[in-house]
Amino acid sequence: MRRANEELKEEEIMVEGTATDEGIKEGTNLLPKEEAEKLRPILQRFIDAYKTRNPEETDSVWLSECYKRELPDWDTEKINRLTEDTLASIKEYDSNLVDIEAAARQGISSEKWFASAVEKASVGMAVSEYGQRLAAIDTALTNGNAQMMRTVTTQAGEISGCYNLDGFIAEQYHVNTFNAEAALKNSKFVAEVKVPGPGEVYGKNSFDLVIKDSSTGKIVQQYQAKYGATAQDTIKLLKSGNYNNQRFLVPSEQVAEVQAAFPGKTVTGTIGDAETGVFSKPLTKQEAKLFQKQVQEQGTSIKIDYNTFQTKELALHIGQNAGLVGLQSAALAAGMSAVASLASGDGIDGDALIETALVTGADGGIKAAAAGALKVGAEKGVIALLPPGTPVHVIANIACVGIEDIKILMKVASGELTMQEALDKMGRTTTAMIYGLSWGLSGAVIGAAALAWIPIVGPFVGGLIGGMVGYMAGSKFGEAIYDGAKKILLTAKKAASKAWEGVKNVGRKIASGARNVLRSVGRMFGF
Repeated sequence: MRRANEELKEEEIMVEGTATDEGIKEGTNLLPKEEAEKLRPILQRFIDAYKTRNPEETDSVWLSECYKRELPDWDTEKINRLTEDTLASIKEYDSNLVDIEAAARQGISSEKWFASAVEKASVGMAVSEYGQRLAAIDTALTNGNAQMMRTVTTQAGEISGCYNLDGFIAEQYHVNTFNAEAALKNSKFVAEVKVPGPGEVYGKNSFDLVIKDSSTGKIVQQYQAKYGATAQDTIKLLKSGNYNNQRFLVPSEQVAEVQAAFPGKTVTGTIGDAETGVFSKPLTKQEAKLFQKQVQEQGTSIKIDYNTFQTKELALHIGQNAGLVGLQSAALAAGMSAVASLASGDGIDGDALIETALVTGADGGIKAAAAGALKVGAEKGVIALLPPGTPVHVIANIACVGIEDIKILMKVASGELTMQEALDKMGRTTTAMIYGLSWGLSGAVIGAAALAWIPIVGPFVGGLIGGMVGYMAGSKFGEAIYDGAKKILLTAKKAASKAWEGVKNVGRKIASGARNVLRSVGRMFGF
């Protein structure tokens, strides 16, 4: 069965490329130069409004006026709400970043900071609800990171969109119905779902289900279960792994089509055979989905037992996922590449106000301008990765990360920060973002599912807006941050690959906890 975090094939992720301009330009097609050209004048208007504002004017006033000019069809109430949400998101992000940086100075890792922060934020929330929310966030981020790893490392293939609860249920269904018949026939054979022991992880060719001879403990049959939405989906899943010594267990209505794709394999809709004299009951994909719906909507048992997922471990895993987004510098640099290409030969004069803001950290107004420009660009269809209607909470956080990351890259270029120090800081900038988007003011607005595309969109767009702001501070400043991006690129790719392996390994352990939960679900439904 496809497990949590098994979206990427099990083989080692290879990181290729060098820290060159050509290496950086991998993936720049996601951010065409034309999009940068359309966004630049919008950003310039926002920056100019910030620079020329009355010193006594609040950010709310000048930003609101910008939104009114750029989005004339929006009514006053909508503009005011947009302004308020933009500034609130930036304030929240900055507060979280200050907090996580303070924790880092005390030797507290990003993952531990995140776990502690969500634990505090969840006070008063039911344990079952807390676990469900953590699992949804973790799944979304894991899948987003899986897709991003494919993009950055040029790995081919598709990933699944969520934990396949129906597949887990299907596995337990077959085990329980087999064992029920075995008991009636007084058979020596017993079926079980294979789960790694303590400290173990799923191997490349691990079994999903086995049938044992209870008198000897010997495995007599082993199965790989795949419950794709269609027969073709199931075939694709089976072709993605090495299951040479296993029988294939699939939805009963897909057996014939899958068998045709694997003529030399045993493809079945049940476990057991003439040798055991015992069979499980067949289960269709639709029936498995119905069980899933029952479990998710009516099955109080799973909610009560959800804490077996080990919420602390889930929270730490989310922290790992969040930090991994910060290591996607290949994507960050790709966004900057579009800007560097656009700015080439422009000889942009330095803007002392922007440079001072970036150097001193007094950059709240710059972040507001960047967020405002991105939101307007999204509403006008300028940036394909940010469609109209993208929540401003998401956009503001991406803008904040983009600004923070160019400040980090500037320090890399100057030698103020080592590669590792820079990567650690970039991990913290994104962890602060993910916490805000998943658990802060905006968490209830965007929902857990939206987080799946944050790892994909965030680094590219963050690089784009950050690079633009950097070049607006002057060609010298812009070229320095781009040099910093090139310098850190290869190191970050290798670190991301290593971090992703860690994310997958922890995810496998969490998946084993899910299986334990589903055993109780199976008993609840009598299968």
